[in-house]
Amino acid sequence: MKLDRLLSIVVLLLGRERMTAADLALRFEVTVRTIYRDLDAINASGIPIVAYPGPGGGFCIESSYTIDRRLFGFEDLKAIVAALKGVNAALDDRAIGSVLEKIESLGPRERAEEFLEDRVVIDLFPWGRRDEERRLVKLLEPAIAERRIVEFSYSSYGGRPERRAVEPMTLVFKSYAWYLWAFCRLRGDYRIFKLIRMRDIDLKLERFTRRPGSYKPEAEPPQPPMIEVVLGFDAARVDEAEEWYGGEGFERDGKGGARVSLRVPEGDWIVNMLLGFGPGLRILEPERLRSLFAETAAGISAANASPGEAKKKRQVARKS
Repeated sequence: MKLDRLLSIVVLLLGRERMTAADLALRFEVTVRTIYRDLDAINASGIPIVAYPGPGGGFCIESSYTIDRRLFGFEDLKAIVAALKGVNAALDDRAIGSVLEKIESLGPRERAEEFLEDRVVIDLFPWGRRDEERRLVKLLEPAIAERRIVEFSYSSYGGRPERRAVEPMTLVFKSYAWYLWAFCRLRGDYRIFKLIRMRDIDLKLERFTRRPGSYKPEAEPPQPPMIEVVLGFDAARVDEAEEWYGGEGFERDGKGGARVSLRVPEGDWIVNMLLGFGPGLRILEPERLRSLFAETAAGISAANASPGEAKKKRQVARKS
């Protein structure tokens, strides 16, 4: 629409030194003649357009002209820009990019360099999985916008893969990973799917009518019961332990080591997580978790022993 284009031209010229008619025409996919008419209309409305001829010339809004910025302070605008940059880095959405440009144009020109500084960066992709999760986010976001059915192979933690057909509703970033909240046709209900567990994704031509409701944290499947875990760390692992578990449950023991109390969901995942600390960790409570930890570590040791070591262990076992 012409009104939208006129507003966008004003915003662009507020945020830049100057732009040529050809650049504006390319930006809005119209003719140069149309841009000239638009600039005349903007000027006639009371917004002063200034033309600079020759190389490096173009159009800009008179430097003394400003719009009312009282609604947002400088720090308010900086916070909005930081948040939008984080989201746009994930979605690479043209609409969000346009909003960013509009908001940036509201910053005071005399503080333009400071306004564009990245004092806060919001990065929504975990270390090591950036490219894969970015690809999945950019694949699924248009499917949500276009109301297209998505099929994929999915396996819950410890489960077998199943082929799912879903109506995608919302992309969710939680804790350290991306999820898709969708209506699952196999289960006949809403489900949340971890993106890195989705395989062989296929966007169908079939479209759906969006169902009522929106994502809420309580919409997630029930979590396993919580258990109390107490860990002991040797001096060599204290700094690492504090980085992971520092807080009210972290306590140095006065001998160089530390004791950590945790309340976590029950499951084998705890053992897998704790094995990364190596021999500097002791599970003090509960007893069943300590036994499982010892059995798992022994199994790993046996699986990675050299043939000679494995033979020696079998001989020792037979003698005992």
